[in-house]
Amino acid sequence: MPAKKTNRPSPGNSLAIGRSAEISEYGPSKILKLFFKEFPASEVDTEYSNSVIAFSAGATSMKCYEKVKIGDRKGLIFDRLDGISLTKLPDKKPLTFFSLSKILADLHLDLHNKQTKKMKDIRSEAVKVLSKEPLSFLSKDEKKIAKQFIENLPEGSSVLHLDFHPENVIVTNDSFVIIDWMTALKGDAAADVASTVFLFQDAELWPGTPFLKVLFYTVVRKFILKGYLKRYLSISGMDWKDIERWRLPILIFRLGLWNIESERAALQKEIREIVSSFKAGK
Repeated sequence: MPAKKTNRPSPGNSLAIGRSAEISEYGPSKILKLFFKEFPASEVDTEYSNSVIAFSAGATSMKCYEKVKIGDRKGLIFDRLDGISLTKLPDKKPLTFFSLSKILADLHLDLHNKQTKKMKDIRSEAVKVLSKEPLSFLSKDEKKIAKQFIENLPEGSSVLHLDFHPENVIVTNDSFVIIDWMTALKGDAAADVASTVFLFQDAELWPGTPFLKVLFYTVVRKFILKGYLKRYLSISGMDWKDIERWRLPILIFRLGLWNIESERAALQKEIREIVSSFKAGK
């Protein structure tokens, strides 16, 4: 039987490659996010669902149209944005470097004003991650303590991105667009701020980044983070303690979902120290 004809375009030029997928042109106005074949199908489904919800909630103007399968790889079709990442904006307009903190804080504040009941709750998802293999270094008693702590954290219905940083903000001619909703959940806004603090302060830079660039980006990240926190806290009225108490679940997500080798030992150490402090009643 002859192959069924389809009007789907073929993937075009590659635009970017990340940890989980490759981005390619897909017709004149769309892009294809084609996941590597070892990437779990369930997580592709999660990103599709989150992207649709985020668009309907007004959290992003980048529409996700459908799921596709190309060969043995799954993919998602999105609007193609004519723009650059916020990271690259100072390359075109150097003075905007000093506005990056304000832009990030204002975008995050606006995002957290978007409410949803459709995304999964961050507390229940963090508890589930405790059962994953990268968290097996914790004893049964330690996991019980962590579970109780997470379940007692504040509830909320804000849209949480949980991977919010300049590379996931696209600058177009007339707007800033937040992309990449794979890790999105709903809950207390302070959790999302805690995640961004981790990304700026602790997360590994792209593997293979030259040493001098690592030093440079470390200084830049600290500068942007300081300004971001100052503005976010001053406008939201949020207290640093509200953010700090979400540190444990953010570390659990990072280890359990990403399990990056260069981060593993430090994450295990800090998770155990936090859990031990709860056990000691500190």
